[in-house]
Amino acid sequence: MALSMLVLIVPVFLVVGLYRFLGHETPPPLDTAEVYGSVQRAGQFEALKPEQLPSGWRIVSITYTDGVLRIGVTAPGDGAMQVAESAKPKAELVPAILGKDSQAAGDVTVNGSQWERWTPGRPGERAILQTTGTRTVIVFGQGKAEQLSQLAGSLKA
Repeated sequence: MALSMLVLIVPVFLVVGLYRFLGHETPPPLDTAEVYGSVQRAGQFEALKPEQLPSGWRIVSITYTDGVLRIGVTAPGDGAMQVAESAKPKAELVPAILGKDSQAAGDVTVNGSQWERWTPGRPGERAILQTTGTRTVIVFGQGKAEQLSQLAGSLKA
């Protein structure tokens, strides 16, 4: 019986090892065009897109639901972050995204623009927020403060 199990397990390990060795562990790039098209058709706000992300950064998810565009981004060193954009008022969006216990914690300048620093209600997370016109943008997650600023600075219309 052990020999039968060995005969089955060895090919599985060979296939998995070969797959990893050939570099197929990285997921394919995410196609964001359809979601950005949905935001544009809704006409509530002009979506900002992360452009020219540093090497090793990846857009891993993108959704547009209930008037909120969410873009998930990973960076090296466990930098899991998210961008949330909406035309909803800041007073409504902040508790929904950052939690009811979140608090403003001062200002920060990103590429010459003023952003508000927030302390989310969840431990280990950071957030920065900017409201311009009808659009509120929140960049938050477990990334370092520099990573949040870098992600915020990459957002272009």
